[in-house]
Amino acid sequence: MVFSIQQVKYEFLAYIKEFDQSFPHWCVGISDAPKVTLFDKHGVRTGEDPWLYKQLLSHRAARTVYDYFVQHLKTAGVPPEGETNEFDCVYLFKMAPHTRQ
Repeated sequence: MVFSIQQVKYEFLAYIKEFDQSFPHWCVGISDAPKVTLFDKHGVRTGEDPWLYKQLLSHRAARTVYDYFVQHLKTAGVPPEGETNEFDCVYLFKMAPHTRQ
């Protein structure tokens, strides 16, 4: 399912509010394979760590969500790898001692 910018912002904010309201404890990124990125690259543990991802309509929409959380709310951020405009998924996870940025 593809989501709008406002839907993703709302869902991410609700998720953060549910688990830990301190924005610097969270990390946001953009990926074309968010599950692989979350679990393999960042070391997120499926059953232990709070994590979420959403697909948006375009890379530009994903970048808008990313910029909102990183620049405005001051979460940690992981920019997309490479110079591509094809990544349209935004992911979020709560950082922990075992996760990597």
